[in-house]
Amino acid sequence: MRDRMVQHDSRRQSLKVATGELIDAAGGQARAAEYSRRIKRQQSFSDYALVNVDTFIPVDAALDLEARTVGLPGWPHVTREMCARNGGSFVANVVLPGSTEAHLRLAELIKEFSDVSTAMAVALADGKLCAEDVRRGALVAEADQLVSKAAEVRALLERIEAEG
Repeated sequence: MRDRMVQHDSRRQSLKVATGELIDAAGGQARAAEYSRRIKRQQSFSDYALVNVDTFIPVDAALDLEARTVGLPGWPHVTREMCARNGGSFVANVVLPGSTEAHLRLAELIKEFSDVSTAMAVALADGKLCAEDVRRGALVAEADQLVSKAAEVRALLERIEAEG
């Protein structure tokens, strides 16, 4: 039997962390094994999340769990990490509201952009932005949310334009 213990680089470790967050969101290893169509061994899900084990979650198992965690914080954990690893960002398709609601949603999104912009301006108040400012303000997560919200703004604007 080959040694399964390894030291992964930070990019692979981040995939393991995302997998662990997905398993936690699904309710833990036992629940993950119940939700998976193919992987039924609880220990397998433990291995998928351990940063020093050279076993990664299969794509179909990740999809099974992500289907069960829609709407929970961090969703879709593994897909989001895979997008980031490949230089992109995950942006969910938006369900567009009706015309009246679209204008209200657009106003909400503008306020959210303003809130994030204000947080970044506060971080820059001393004339420089450092790692601690980014961590304290959770600015990377805030920027990720802006990407999603920008896609929603775009879809809303397209809808308004098409109606006119």
